[in-house]
Amino acid sequence: MKRAIHLILILSSFINCKKELNVQPKYSDFETHLEARNLFGTVKEFSQFRAKIKTSNKSQTEKPIINLKENFTKNGFVKSVSYYDTFGKTQQITKSFYDANDNLQKRITKGENFPQNMVELIERDSIKKTEFRNITINDTLNFKFYSTFGKFDRIEEQIKIKNRDTTFVKYNYKFDLNNNLIQSEEIEKDNKTVNEYKYDENGNIVESINGTEYFKIKTIITYKEKRITKSEYYNITADLKQPLESVTIFDNYYNPINKKTYQNSELNREIKNEYEFDNNGNWIKKTVYMKEHFAGSKKFIPIYIESRKIKYWE
Repeated sequence: MKRAIHLILILSSFINCKKELNVQPKYSDFETHLEARNLFGTVKEFSQFRAKIKTSNKSQTEKPIINLKENFTKNGFVKSVSYYDTFGKTQQITKSFYDANDNLQKRITKGENFPQNMVELIERDSIKKTEFRNITINDTLNFKFYSTFGKFDRIEEQIKIKNRDTTFVKYNYKFDLNNNLIQSEEIEKDNKTVNEYKYDENGNIVESINGTEYFKIKTIITYKEKRITKSEYYNITADLKQPLESVTIFDNYYNPINKKTYQNSELNREIKNEYEFDNNGNWIKKTVYMKEHFAGSKKFIPIYIESRKIKYWE
């Protein structure tokens, strides 16, 4: 009997260890679209479905309906994205085309809603550090973007042409002694957007303030062992008040497991997510619960289940 219990404990320990995979999310400076989407491993394709929950004990759900599908190249870049409406009908498909160095050359979007047809062409000159983008929407609207890049391949100047209307945009940057970006400015006519950043001793962004002189958003990020565990968001109004907007708690894989939203700094609504993962650390099932504090709710109510079917490159 003791031997059987000991074996069960060993197996339980093995299973628990297997669930905690050694994967580290990236939070910035993404090299691939998979990293930007917080996907691990050589994902080839995933389809995402949503099913509403009918009963509080989750025993009955509606039929899962697809709402998103994405395909990726072997190097982790998006080949196509398909969006669907609440009935599972295709609403929009975007296809992307790359050169041998994984530089985006062309993007085509077709959909039921605006824009019904959009074609984006991209040309780059690595020597002159310039980029030209030409976007045509429904064969009537045309946008051209001429961009020049500088230090750390950050955009410095841009010329925007909408049909025959031309706008000049200037970008300024400030860095600390460790080459961390601490301030960026985007100046377009009389409008200026400023982004400010603060870092910890490991070079992680722990605070950012983004916006104009009239309205800004402040984000405070908490880390534990180089992983983001919490993000707090505040609105900064023209009178410099900073009401709390929301607080999000993350698991080790950077999936949100709890989000509290506030109204006038008072707790309004709370969302809780429970996940199931595959062997690569990507979630394949997410159960979403809601608690409406404004209505005096005392417990979480299951709302819907999202599931993902993921295929990997061999």
